[in-house]
Amino acid sequence: MSHISISAPPPEAANSMRSFRRTFVLTSVILVVLCGIFLALGYLQGPKLSSAQVDADAVVTSSDQTLRLFANQAIAAVDPAAVTVEPAIDATASSEGDLISVQFGQALDYNTEYTVSVEGVTTLSGGPESTLTYSFTTGEPELYYLDRGEPNDEIIRTGLTSQDRTVVFAGVGIQEFIPVGDVVAFTTAAADRTGTLTLANPDTGVTEQVLLPEAGEVADLDATRSGSLLGFTISSEDPGPIPTISHTLYTVDLDRGRDVVAVNDLDGEPMRVTGWQFVPGTAEIVAVTTESTLVRVDTTTGLIIPLGGYFDFDRVSADGSTAIVNDTTGSAAVTLADGTEVRLHPSRIDGEQPFIGQTDADADGNLVAKMVLVGETGATFSSVLAFDNGEESRVLYQTVGDKGAILDFEVSPNNQFVAVEVQPNVATLDSDQYVMNPRPQSTTTYLVEIATGAVTRSVEGFGAVWR
Repeated sequence: MSHISISAPPPEAANSMRSFRRTFVLTSVILVVLCGIFLALGYLQGPKLSSAQVDADAVVTSSDQTLRLFANQAIAAVDPAAVTVEPAIDATASSEGDLISVQFGQALDYNTEYTVSVEGVTTLSGGPESTLTYSFTTGEPELYYLDRGEPNDEIIRTGLTSQDRTVVFAGVGIQEFIPVGDVVAFTTAAADRTGTLTLANPDTGVTEQVLLPEAGEVADLDATRSGSLLGFTISSEDPGPIPTISHTLYTVDLDRGRDVVAVNDLDGEPMRVTGWQFVPGTAEIVAVTTESTLVRVDTTTGLIIPLGGYFDFDRVSADGSTAIVNDTTGSAAVTLADGTEVRLHPSRIDGEQPFIGQTDADADGNLVAKMVLVGETGATFSSVLAFDNGEESRVLYQTVGDKGAILDFEVSPNNQFVAVEVQPNVATLDSDQYVMNPRPQSTTTYLVEIATGAVTRSVEGFGAVWR
């Protein structure tokens, strides 16, 4: 019989094993203690900001934009009023899980650093409160305009502060233009006013002419601010007693091809309009029909909502809240959400009562408008662009020596600036004599800050489009 003998480990091995066990136990205890310390510190300090998301370009275009703040752990519901923004604007906060959503009450200013703070943030189990803070700088828009000249007319893109001048497209006889998606749409007109609609791609240099359903004047171009929907009207040169086409409104979705589709009226027939525009930031249309009805049209569903009886269309406000229209008693701002009407009566300028013309009215009732001041004798008058807060009006722009004329204006999407189209001196007859949409050759567009009335820059051209 064999015997198996088990010998004891040498003393050195036993000591090594005991040392390992002591080290392991000690390390485990230290790790537990450290975890406890870190947990205690986290509890004592409260939640922290781990990341944030915001579209710096979108926040300057509309009032429905959101900043998302992510905490390092799940948090309790925050007070909607616990958010502050510097520079000060209205904002509200809501939370779910580790996310705090801050919704801004208005479009933000261009090229501005904002600091957002949410106070009183705690974990789900309570504990100390903390404040989550995040700073970001907003973007600024591109501005397009048309500079007519020899040998070509030029569609120009520039910045709000930059002096860079990029020629997007150059061609002969451009009547109107509008950027849409990756292209620029523009119209030309023959001597008989028969028009063409052309698409130009600035990146490739490729142009294509859109096949139109009828021959006639092509005008009133507009496009959705984002997306690919383009709209325009076609009018017969001589519509006759029973016109087949007269100021008929059409759209074409460039992402889906080149099919030109008539917008239908309440009776199911093609809609004929005296004026129209896309609601900024949407694919909805607002128009005054030749039947003197203000309508809002959902281009997706075809739903048409009548908003009242008016015979003339001015514009949809830059913030998309109202339509400015006219009837036999004057001008009105119609709220697009419910059709509520507010008659427009301008406030006094330095004690004088002005007469109101073209107007932009935001959701708060503030007006940017062309106004005329008549001298005491009635023999002189001044044409100005003014801002009216409902209590008083102040001049934003007035031509030097009242020698010029304010031809048109376009408020920026965030209501911070206005592009003012000016003829510096009406005594000089310098029309470019275009068949449609003629302009003085001296037309200059000034960018004016609405809050201060400061002119920030000027460009030689007209038809300003904010994008």
